[in-house]
Amino acid sequence: MFALIFARQIFNLSVVHIVFTILILALLFIFCYKQKCLKRFVLLLVIFIVGIAYYFAGFYMFMGKDYTSQVFVSARVCSVYEGTGYKILTLDDVEINGNNKNFNVSLSVSGDFEIQIGNIVLFEGKLNKVELFTESGYKSYYYKNNTPYKSSTKSENIVIKEGYLKLDEKIRQYFTNFLNKYLPKDMSGLITTVMFGDKTTLNPEIDDAYMDSGMAHLLAVSGMHIVLIVAFISYFLDKLHLKKWVNFLILFVILVFFTYLCDWTPSIVRALIMSLIFSLSMVVGKKYDKLNSIGLCAIIILMFKPLYVFDAGFLLSFACVFCIFTLTKPLEKQIRKLKLGYKFSSSLALVVSVQIGLIPLLTVYNNNFNIFSLLINLICVPFFEFAFMLTFIFVPICMLLPFLNFLLQILELMYAGVTIFANFVGSLAWANLPLYKFNDILVVSSYIVIFLCSKFINLKAKDKAIISCLIMSLGFLCTFLVGII
Repeated sequence: MFALIFARQIFNLSVVHIVFTILILALLFIFCYKQKCLKRFVLLLVIFIVGIAYYFAGFYMFMGKDYTSQVFVSARVCSVYEGTGYKILTLDDVEINGNNKNFNVSLSVSGDFEIQIGNIVLFEGKLNKVELFTESGYKSYYYKNNTPYKSSTKSENIVIKEGYLKLDEKIRQYFTNFLNKYLPKDMSGLITTVMFGDKTTLNPEIDDAYMDSGMAHLLAVSGMHIVLIVAFISYFLDKLHLKKWVNFLILFVILVFFTYLCDWTPSIVRALIMSLIFSLSMVVGKKYDKLNSIGLCAIIILMFKPLYVFDAGFLLSFACVFCIFTLTKPLEKQIRKLKLGYKFSSSLALVVSVQIGLIPLLTVYNNNFNIFSLLINLICVPFFEFAFMLTFIFVPICMLLPFLNFLLQILELMYAGVTIFANFVGSLAWANLPLYKFNDILVVSSYIVIFLCSKFINLKAKDKAIISCLIMSLGFLCTFLVGII
């Protein structure tokens, strides 16, 4: 991840980034030399070089050939974003001049017209390459959706035909349509987002409220969902007294299918892989190693999608889990000294770890921090987990037995309560503290220091403090030099 993040800057001949990389590798060499494990340093150096190569492999594999002339495109609509006087369509199953392609196309259409997911669109126009890296930042949407080209046209220049929905789209649409029968549109959109991470039906105002209150992570399908699903399914599988490998296969099929319904977003894929590694360790009787698990998970994802390392969802997901693994135990030990109770101390340590994991990246993507985010997460996260589990149970029951639809009103009250809370906290402008904007150097420095402070590094507290101050000072110095240059 370090190599992938810095590869672009290194080959842009950013002197500051090159110097920072050399110094970090030098510190790592000194540490490995003192610990008498130089072979590990050599291995890490090889991985660093491979990471740089993977950056360019991922970039050039995404970028397609140049289309210098107009082409005729036939494709299926898989996503619709509505703006003022225009719509942006993401098209899959693309045919260009009658030839099938394995990439998607983004089409901006001006004018007033009706279109739905699944429709077939025919148009003629110029395909332009997408710029993944611009001055405004990294365009992760295009990379995640394998969309290397974009085009634009007017509504009168396209032909719309009846098409088809894929299985995951049918299930999500059926889920949303069912909820719309019994719940307000805002609530059905929120519940659909919570279940599948699909924000196409989510009210933007609700999305902003969760973002401003520091609870945006609740709307992303991630480890919380997978852990609750695993716990729910494992409970019933244990009652059947099946063999461990049979339980694992059943769990594997269910989790993979759920991940498919969530469109393979980075956060859910990370949670899926880590859960399967944990379940497999139970089957084969091996110890589950948290750091190796998250490391293996990152390697698997980045092998297929190397530029995910620049994606906010990917980074936030891994940062939170990384800090949970490295900081929760030490923080819990200190909090217990306050005699606040075992469960409360554990919950508080977990939430604080997550908040620490979010802050370095929030400075990049959000620029402010709500002073009540710790409190609101401490209160709302357990409540939200309970609401999600009830959703996982109640909605299928109501689909089978519609006369029990009053259960959906319970869900509406729960989600509405959290949303009201989020709206109130998000509306407190004075509670949003401006954050010093970090760049990639300071973000990397922060997580190195977090790792140094964990129990996984066998150094004295004094040595950890000295090295941590040195690395953060180096990070701020390099950031200052980047600003000057």
